Amino acid sequence: MPPPISDRYRLEMRLGRDGDIEEWLATDTSLERPVLIRSLGPETTPARRRQFVESVGAAAKTTHSHLVRVFAVETVEGGAYSVSEWPGGANLEDRVGAGRVMDLEEFLPNAAGLAGALAALHATGDPHGHVDLSSIYYSVAHPAKLGSFGRPMRTDIDGDVRALAGVLESSVTGSAPGGPPPSESIDGFPRSLDRILRQGQSGGLTADELEKAFLAAPTVRVPQPESRSTSRRLLLVAGLLVVVAVGLVLLGRLFTGGGPILPVTPTQVTPDPAETVPSSEATVPVPPISIRNTASFDPFGEGGENDELIPNLFDGNSTTTWRTERYQTPLPLIKPGVGLRFDVQGTPGELFLIGFSPGTVFEVYWATAADPQLSGWERILGAQAPRGSATLSLPPRLDGHWLLWLTDLPEQGDGSFFSTLSEVRFSP
Repeated sequence: MPPPISDRYRLEMRLGRDGDIEEWLATDTSLERPVLIRSLGPETTPARRRQFVESVGAAAKTTHSHLVRVFAVETVEGGAYSVSEWPGGANLEDRVGAGRVMDLEEFLPNAAGLAGALAALHATGDPHGHVDLSSIYYSVAHPAKLGSFGRPMRTDIDGDVRALAGVLESSVTGSAPGGPPPSESIDGFPRSLDRILRQGQSGGLTADELEKAFLAAPTVRVPQPESRSTSRRLLLVAGLLVVVAVGLVLLGRLFTGGGPILPVTPTQVTPDPAETVPSSEATVPVPPISIRNTASFDPFGEGGENDELIPNLFDGNSTTTWRTERYQTPLPLIKPGVGLRFDVQGTPGELFLIGFSPGTVFEVYWATAADPQLSGWERILGAQAPRGSATLSLPPRLDGHWLLWLTDLPEQGDGSFFSTLSEVRFSP
């Protein structure tokens, strides 16, 4: 539990931990808006709490559209906490971990914006101190925002810039920085941006200079898919040219009176096989995805979680659901989580979760064998269920077991905590 906080804020859901900082989604009851509470508990030292308050306080002095706004920070008995805007549950670490890099058209404005936010923070003489993928909140069509203030200081102002340049490279490549330049693997990515990213990572630029470099860079060209009718049009044009040529020959003989008019056989145009569009697209067989077995996964509880309802997840009927047990206390205060284990045959590329209770905080894991302990699984991604359905991109894993691990459940109208799910589908 967090330290004592003002009655103005009502805790809604524990989101997890950011190092030694506990995070909660809360409601500012005075303004009826969601806020993010980040707190240090009694296990932290007074020196650490002072550093937390100073770091968050420095961010509170700065306003920028790509910086998470800080509303309050306070030291209280047994800890300290900050209140900031709710930037959404997704960060770049979650997206990259799920294999979903930043779109090209989104990259340049967000790169310049984040560099500008860091420059605004540095203008006060204060570093962020701990920039990484998880410190940047990002969802498509919304500005990426730098947050996670109050972490233990790991770098100075120069280190902030190097870290941000590395994070930006990873956000668009999906790989650790320092590898092949992004332009070598991403169609339409300008080489000039390669140079800017490398300069930033080498410590050759300030945050302000990094922002100006991005603003002056050429617009990223988003590759346009070639129309399937292009080759067919070329063949039609070639055929038309042959007909025109034959007509000109016939007219020439007619008006010049030269010799009898002989039948002319049009030249057969043989299309380039590389440009030929077949009448029906050739399909590459994709191995089917099948779920061989499903069971609940409850290593920290009594070993079951409404197993009799699990078949509802695969009956094709969104009105039937699986539900967790009904808890009278927030799940994180009882156990680390509860989940569903799927024995999957094939290599799924996407996971569809239909009718998932919005606000459910969950993670996805994979393992070659169904280890009875969570520590034996590989964490793939973490997210918060949106309203409606969720589509998650999965890294390639052949066969094995997938685990949907729920770490926090939304509060229902009767004061209990549980989550429901209508359908689960794995697809190539």
